Amino acid sequence: MNALVLPQPLQRIAAPILARLSKGDLAEVVKGAAMVMGIRIGGAAIALLSQILLARWMGAFEYGVFAYVWVWVIILGILAPMGFGTSTLRFVPDYRVKEKWRRLAGILDASWQMVLVFGLAAMGIGLMALAILHNVIAPYYVWPLAIALVCVPAFALTDTLEGTARAFGWVNLAYLPAYIIRPASIIVIGGIIYLTMGKLTGLAAVSGALCASLLTLAGQRFLLSRRIRTTVPEAKPLRHTKRWIMASLPLVLTEGLYLALLNCDIVLLGVFVSPAEVGIYFAATRIVNLVTFIYFAVAALAVPKFSELHAKGDHDGLQDFVHNIIQWIFWPTLATALFILLFGKFALGFFGADFASGSVLLAILVIGFLARASTGPIEYLLNMTGNQNATAAAYGAAAVLNIILNLVLVPRFGLEGAAAATAISLVMASIWLFISVRLRLNIIAFVFRLSRSAPGTQAPTKIL
Repeated sequence: MNALVLPQPLQRIAAPILARLSKGDLAEVVKGAAMVMGIRIGGAAIALLSQILLARWMGAFEYGVFAYVWVWVIILGILAPMGFGTSTLRFVPDYRVKEKWRRLAGILDASWQMVLVFGLAAMGIGLMALAILHNVIAPYYVWPLAIALVCVPAFALTDTLEGTARAFGWVNLAYLPAYIIRPASIIVIGGIIYLTMGKLTGLAAVSGALCASLLTLAGQRFLLSRRIRTTVPEAKPLRHTKRWIMASLPLVLTEGLYLALLNCDIVLLGVFVSPAEVGIYFAATRIVNLVTFIYFAVAALAVPKFSELHAKGDHDGLQDFVHNIIQWIFWPTLATALFILLFGKFALGFFGADFASGSVLLAILVIGFLARASTGPIEYLLNMTGNQNATAAAYGAAAVLNIILNLVLVPRFGLEGAAAATAISLVMASIWLFISVRLRLNIIAFVFRLSRSAPGTQAPTKIL
C-alpha cells in the first residue's frame, strides 16, 4: 500500500510536529496524554450533557441555584484535602522506587484518614457558618447550600484517591470516577427525580449530586484498595505525618489561590445578580472549559519530565521540552477556541432559550484561557523546581485582582463584567508566571521562540 502523501502546505505544517514527536520525552508525554485526553473528552461530553439536561429540567433560576452551590462544593472539596491529593504524587513514587513499603503504607492510610477528618471539619465549619448567616443569605440558597456542604467530604476524598491512583500510574482508576462516573450518575439520579416528581429543583439536584458523589467514592475506594493490595507488599504502616503535612500545606495555598482565581466570579455573581443570570454564566463557563482539556491532558504527563530534566541539570533540554509542550497545548487550544466562538451560541441554545445571551461571555472568557495556553503549564514547572512560592505569588495577585475587578465591574456591567474580570486576571497571571520562569530558571515559556541567553547558561533556581 502506498504511503499517504500530504499536500505541500500540509507537509510544511506536519513536518515540525512529527519531528517533535520523534523525541523520546515528548513522545512519551503525548502518547500518555492521549489516554488522559480520551477520558477527559468523554467526561466533557457527559458533563456537558448533564449540565444541558439539568438546565432543561430545572429552568434558568433553579439551575442557577444548583450551579452556585456546586461551585462551593468544588472549592471546599479541593481545599479540604490540604494538599494531600497532590503531595501523594511526590511521595508514593519515591517510596515505591526505594521499596520503603512501611512508609508507603503509612502515607496511603494517613492520606485517607486525614482527608476524611479535614473534609468533615470543612463540612462542620460550613454548616455552622450557614446557621449563623442564614438570615443574610437569600432563602433559595440556604437548604441547597446545607446539602452541598455534606457533599464536601466525599468530593475531597475522591480528589485524594485520584491523586493516589495517578501516583501509581493507574490513569483509568484516577480519572474515570470523577470525570465519567460521577457526572453520569448525576444525570441518572436527576432524571429519575424529574420523571418521578415531574420537576427538578436546585435542592433536589444537589441531593442527587450528593448521592452520586457517595456512590462514586465507594466504588473508587473499593477498586483502588483492591488493586493496591495486589500490587504493594503488605507492611506495617510507618507514619511521617509532620513531614507529609509540611510538604502538603504549601500546595494548599497554590491550589486555593488558583480556585479563587477561577471561581470568585460565580461566587460574587451570586451576591449581585439573580440565580437565573448565575445559571447563564455557569453554562457559558462549562462550554469555555472545553478549551482547557488539552492543557490538562498534556500537563498531567509533562510534570514528571519537568522534575527529571531539572534534576539532571539539562537546561537546554528543559527549554526545548517546555517550548515543544507549549506547541502541543496552544495550537489545538486555539483551534478549539475558534470552534467555540463559531458555534458557542448554538451550543448555549441546548441549555434553553434563556441561555443564548451568554454567547458574548464566551468571547471574553476565551481570551484569558488562550493567554494561559500560550505559556503552557509553567506553574507546574515552577512547583517541580522548588519555586512554588512564585506560583503562589502569581495566583495570589491574580485572585486579588479578580475580586477587585468583579466588585467594580459586576455592579456596572453584570455578567460581561465578571467575564472581563476573569479574563484580565488570567492574562495577568500568565504574564507574571512567564516572568518568574524567565528570571528564576532562565527558561522562555512562550508559544513563539524569543531570544534568550546563550545555550547552556542556567540561571539559579531561586533569586532570593
